[in-house]
Amino acid sequence: MKLIPAEAMRRMPWKNGGGVTTEIAIAPAGATLDNFDWRISTARVDAAGPFSRFAGIDRSLAVIAGGPLTMHRADGKTVTLAPGEAPARFPGEVDVHATLDAPLSDFNVMTRRSTWAHHAERIAPAAGERRALPCEHPGMQWLVYCVQGVLTVGTVDVEQGASLWLDAPSGHDTLVAHIGSTGYLVGMWPVA
Repeated sequence: MKLIPAEAMRRMPWKNGGGVTTEIAIAPAGATLDNFDWRISTARVDAAGPFSRFAGIDRSLAVIAGGPLTMHRADGKTVTLAPGEAPARFPGEVDVHATLDAPLSDFNVMTRRSTWAHHAERIAPAAGERRALPCEHPGMQWLVYCVQGVLTVGTVDVEQGASLWLDAPSGHDTLVAHIGSTGYLVGMWPVA
């Protein structure tokens, strides 16, 4: 279990140079944007433009603050994401152009399709509500990202903007929310 405070997260340019991302966690340690197995990040988006392309990567994206974002995909699909909605899942090699009404912040999960899979969801549990973090797949890992309030796993408080990575969950780990807390829960596991 590793607490990742907001100030410890690495800030770096987008792959396409169009903005700045805050890297919450990446595997393996020291990986680059070209060779990671999985990567979780947030980003500030101030203007319309193309998404960075990531061949062989499955992505989940959610808007966590600001205005809505509309994803115009080259395959003709259009998806609009507003703050607080469930993440949208899409292949990283699809060309996507984003439009927005106002600046926003997003939450992004990427896994290399040949080696890792993931599930990402928004959580807004009632105060004191408990949620088990089971080991549903061999080698499963969890990441909790707090958008607002405080989320607690065991005796560790995850405050706004921070994350908790459970790289070796016990299967009995439990997430508990404080009043008004929201965040994202990501489960990742190696594929056979």
